[in-house]
Amino acid sequence: MNRDKHIQHWQESANESWASAIYLAKGKHYSLSLFALHLTLEKLLKALWLKESVGNTPPYTHDLQKLCDEMELQISADDYDFLSIVNSWNIRGRYPDYTKKLYKKTTDKYLKEQIDKVEILKKWLEEKILKQK
Repeated sequence: MNRDKHIQHWQESANESWASAIYLAKGKHYSLSLFALHLTLEKLLKALWLKESVGNTPPYTHDLQKLCDEMELQISADDYDFLSIVNSWNIRGRYPDYTKKLYKKTTDKYLKEQIDKVEILKKWLEEKILKQK
């Protein structure tokens, strides 16, 4: 797969994850929605990584902060810290005990706030990917 097709793959996959997150949120599947939000940002970061690097395979990691660090991405400190929270939806979200705790503490309001924050980052990353073309 050439670089442009590879980038397009990550962008399309990110859009699918975003749609899944919204769908799951409507069904009150909180932990799965948060997981899909993580996937959205991970896939966009990998698309951007491909745009900015000479390699054709993004790093095999799910750690959003690590992806930012590898690209030396100029991201605000608040957004960088937020990525740590988003990371927890992926890593710890795979373990049943944590998933139950997350589900119990997550409300419609909390999930809406997280979706709004992720959407802002999503749009910012999409713009960066377009600018790099």
